[in-house]
Amino acid sequence: MLKAPYIVGLTEGEGCFLVCLRKDFRIDLRFFITQAIGNKSLLEKVQQYFKVGSVYQKSNRKGRLPAFVFEVTKRDDIYQVIIPFFRKHKLFGYKAKSFNSFCQIAQLVKGRQDIRKLTKSEISLIRDIRYGMNKHYGSPGAEKPLAGWERAII
Repeated sequence: MLKAPYIVGLTEGEGCFLVCLRKDFRIDLRFFITQAIGNKSLLEKVQQYFKVGSVYQKSNRKGRLPAFVFEVTKRDDIYQVIIPFFRKHKLFGYKAKSFNSFCQIAQLVKGRQDIRKLTKSEISLIRDIRYGMNKHYGSPGAEKPLAGWERAII
C-alpha cells in the first residue's frame, strides 16, 4: 500500500490540477497523474489508495511516448477525496500554487456546472485564477480569453 508522502511526491513530479473551460459552457475539474507505459501498476495503486478515479492508456500523440493516466473527474470525488487529501498532505513549490488556484475555482463553481449560473465577476475571477495555474509550464490555452463565455451571461 502506498503512503501519503509518496503520493504527494508523485503528484509534485507527474501530477496536474486542471480546470477545463469547455465550449458548451461547462467547467470540468480534473486531477491526474501520468506515468510511462511500464508504470501502470503504480497508478493502479494510487487508484486503490484513493478509491476513486480511473486508470487508462493515453492515446499516443505525435512526439510523445505512450503513457498511462490516473484521473479523477467526478466532482464529488474531487471535493470529498482529492482536495481534503492535499489539504492534509501539503504540496510544495509550483504544484502547491496550482492546487490552491484549483481549490479557489472549485469553491467558486461548487454546485454550478454550467458557466451561465455564474456572475460576470465570478467568470472574470475564474479566468484570472486559471491564467496563473501551471503558468510556469507554458500551459497551452491558459492565456486564451474565454471568448463567448462573457457573452453567454449578458
